Amino acid sequence: MKKIIATLFLTTVLSLTSSAQETSKANTSKTEITEASISRDIKDLSKTVTMNESLTKDFTTLLNMRAEAVNGAKTEEEKKAIFERFSRKLLGGLNDSQMTQLKLNPELLNRLTQFSSSK
Repeated sequence: MKKIIATLFLTTVLSLTSSAQETSKANTSKTEITEASISRDIKDLSKTVTMNESLTKDFTTLLNMRAEAVNGAKTEEEKKAIFERFSRKLLGGLNDSQMTQLKLNPELLNRLTQFSSSK
């Protein structure tokens, strides 16, 4: 009887450990996707809009902050509100000439300013 209980206990512990490792891997891949997405957005933005190095760093920081805030939000409405707030800050950092350049790339503009649940 003790052997059966010990076997069940070890099986449960091992399954919980493997489950925790899988969850950790999933969280890491989500972080990597976010970082890759931010890098791609900044690269595309700097190709589309004339920016100096300081503005590029500021936008990188802003997009990282937005990703952290959206990932920390609990509801879909809260995520949308956070995304919209950071989008206004991002667009507010551009002058008229830069805004015109960004509007010439509507796909990038939508990616930077429109919330989608896949992000």
